[in-house]
Amino acid sequence: MAKNKEFKIWLFFLIYTTLSVLLFDPKLFTGGDNAVYIILAESITTGKGYKNIYLPEQPPHTQYPPGFPLLLSIPILIFGKNIILLKLMIFLTGLGSLLFFYLIIKEHFKEYSKIFTLVYLSFPIFINYNHWILSEIPFLFFSLGAIYFLLKFCHKRQLSIFLIATFFAIYAFFIRTAGISLILGFVLFFIIKKEYKYLIIFLILFLIFFIPWEMRNANIPDNTGYIKQLLAKNPYQMELGTIGFSDFMRRIWDNLLLYSFTILPATILPILNSKFLLSFSGLIFMFFTITGFILRLKKFTILETYFIFGIGVLLAWPGVWSSDRFLLPLIPLVLIYIFSGLIWIQNRLKIKNFALVISGLLIVLNVISIIPQAKTAVSQNLDYMKGNSFAGYTIDWRRYFEVIDYIRKNIPEDKIIMARKPEFVYLLSRHKSFCYPFTTNRNEVRESIKKVDYIIFDNFRWTGTTLRYLLPVIQEHFEDFETIYKTNYPEFFLLRVKKENFSAGFLSLLQRLS
Repeated sequence: MAKNKEFKIWLFFLIYTTLSVLLFDPKLFTGGDNAVYIILAESITTGKGYKNIYLPEQPPHTQYPPGFPLLLSIPILIFGKNIILLKLMIFLTGLGSLLFFYLIIKEHFKEYSKIFTLVYLSFPIFINYNHWILSEIPFLFFSLGAIYFLLKFCHKRQLSIFLIATFFAIYAFFIRTAGISLILGFVLFFIIKKEYKYLIIFLILFLIFFIPWEMRNANIPDNTGYIKQLLAKNPYQMELGTIGFSDFMRRIWDNLLLYSFTILPATILPILNSKFLLSFSGLIFMFFTITGFILRLKKFTILETYFIFGIGVLLAWPGVWSSDRFLLPLIPLVLIYIFSGLIWIQNRLKIKNFALVISGLLIVLNVISIIPQAKTAVSQNLDYMKGNSFAGYTIDWRRYFEVIDYIRKNIPEDKIIMARKPEFVYLLSRHKSFCYPFTTNRNEVRESIKKVDYIIFDNFRWTGTTLRYLLPVIQEHFEDFETIYKTNYPEFFLLRVKKENFSAGFLSLLQRLS
């Protein structure tokens, strides 16, 4: 019997691995966070500390906690900076997440555990994110691990298991700041269960790590942590100011509608491609999720307390960042509540095999959606292996990487570059780089330009910040820039900043003042 159970787990691992190979992407994700994580890991492994070494001043990093870069530093120390091996580490944490999910639902759904695990496996989001060097899958691994070990502790009451659960929860927080929802979930759970001894131990262990991290950040000027961005009306237009109470409530409402009727249904059933189907499916999924959550309140485990705070953090995030990335860690819990709701309906209405049929339908529809994704991924990977390093990138990103490649080959390494995505400039060309300030104050932008030698003037289709903030200054002082390199359509430019013009302008100003 034990061998049979072991076989089932390895069968799930095999399916997960097969899907991961089919959907694998060997290239860098274009969001930019992955490049920053790799650079931070490099900073750690080279003994420079936890710093933004891609910026000219190399300031200490404060935005992302160090948990994920520390994980990345392990394969970098052993094998060097190999992108494929870094992705392999993410994949392994994905396997661990699958294992913890299976172990959790086996305790709650016994005879349905296999089919429900297959539903989890059919979700493309878990496969797609396990080949991107982002914190979502490692965070999922540690958060599900924390939940599993705390549930196990509640049955066995062993201190060692409690300490393992505590370690997983604390490390999850240091992977993603949003992991505070897991910490608060633990705290509320211990309070409700009146486990005050374990609450005190948990808080002491958490504060041992949390306080030094916060004290370090508090002593760093221009702290770029999430709080300032969280309170901004728009993190990409800081001049709009901070949100008020009414703005905050509107943000929560807008996020609730967006996640409920667009992001959640599109994540559970990516095959849906119409607004009506998304909204209708979202209504159904929300009904089952809420029903399942209410039903499970009778038992009230760490799942419920974590879910409450997780949803709160999700809805409080700025709308411009709302995406399936932030929903991903909560999807396993949503699935558990949907499964609970399905079984309740099945028993209430006495519909035989209702939960199995719905689960099977979800699997079939998701497999249908995975097939074209797999075909595209395999085609792009074959093209990539033939030497096309840009295979799969959109045309604007191809042009951006072309400019960076030109910089790598032709611009001295001591020259500083201004760019919309500076982390990629450093990662791929080793040139120090930073982004122009997101402000309509032209003097501030011009002062920033004085600090660089070259500017990548982009024509990105996904953002208009360069046109909004940088273009007016360049147009106003066109004579101060020289085009060094231009790509094909859509045109991206590498501009040399004429330092002599800036110096002449400064001398002229001094003469007028005197």
